[in-house]
Order: sequence, then C-alpha cells, then structure tokens
Amino acid sequence: MPQIVNSTYFQKANELNIPLSVPFITANPALETPNEKAFLDELCVKIEKELLINALGLATYNTLQLALADIDNPLYASYKKLVQGEEYDNKIWIGLDNDYSLIAWRILEQYLFKSNEQLTALGTVNVQPEKAQLKSPKYKIASANANFINGYQKGYLEFPIISFDGVFVDWFGFDNDTYVSLYQYLNDKNEDFSIEYFKSYDTQNSFGI
Repeated sequence: MPQIVNSTYFQKANELNIPLSVPFITANPALETPNEKAFLDELCVKIEKELLINALGLATYNTLQLALADIDNPLYASYKKLVQGEEYDNKIWIGLDNDYSLIAWRILEQYLFKSNEQLTALGTVNVQPEKAQLKSPKYKIASANANFINGYQKGYLEFPIISFDGVFVDWFGFDNDTYVSLYQYLNDKNEDFSIEYFKSYDTQNSFGI
C-alpha cells in the first residue's frame, strides 16, 4: 500500500520531530537504545488510511492509492496536485506530501496521546537537582491538534452561518486566507473531487476538551 507519510517525517529538525523515531544501532545490540520506529510506522499506516477515507470517501481513496503508485501518469494529474500541492485563484494548497503535512500532524497528535508522553527524549521531563518532574502532554497534543485541524478542515462548519434576515445560509465559513485547508481545496476543485463524504474532527484544547 503506497504511503504518503512514514516515520521519516518525524526524523526531521522541525516541530514534528520525534527523537525516538530513529533507531540507534551499535555493534553491540545490548547497547542499542529503545526506539518507537516500528510503533510509529504502524500508526502512520493506520492513521493515514483512516484520515483519507474520512476526507475523500472509499472510492476516491482507492483511486488515490493507484495514483500514488503512478503519480506522473497524466490520468492522475488532479491527484498529483492533491498530493504535491498547487497555486490556483490566488490561493495556495500545500499538498498532502510536505514537511508539515496535515497527516503528519494528526499522527503526532495520536502518537503523543497513545504514548502518554512519558519519555525524556520528547522533552516532557523537567530536570531538577534532586528529581525529575513529568510535565503534562496536553499542551503538545493540543498544538498538534490545532495544526491538523487548520490544515484539514479550516473553513468547515458543522452548523451554518445564517444572516440576520434569515436569507443567507453559509455552510462553509471560508475565510480569505491564502493558504487553504484540505476541505476548502476539495470544495474548490469540485470538478475532480467531492466533499460528499467529508467527515470533520473534534478540536482539542490544552485542557483536554
């Protein structure tokens, strides 16, 4: 199954970095440090598939899989732009495959949640003279969630904006930002894609709600 995001996304020197995503291999296996690469790779497969099916629907997701295996085929030109990004109508869609991929933000959020963020390598321990004190992971989880939501569904509203006179109904809530979310991109490119099956995600604040 072709993947857009894998554990290498979290080995870069940016906000998505997870130090334990890189296995440290030595000549002596007994000296090798624990790492999360296998767990992270498994999570990447699960989260990416789930997220893209929620956004695109199963049929379009299956076509995307074919496109990823043959991305330069002219038949998949619209899917190539979906993956790699494009500029159109004074807007910028950065694509699913970039250093700050919305998919990667979702994976990071779920990784932090599932791992309970108890590892010193993730920067979650305050070192004090006599003891180490664990910090709450909620702020990092909320930050990852906010970045994911911004890239995935900015402009999406579960409830419409209705004008004071009751005439105008806006189900989208789009703003004038240059950078668009996946939701807005799919809606703008309605000749190639559909928002019929698009499912939104809940926001997560630093209080865990």
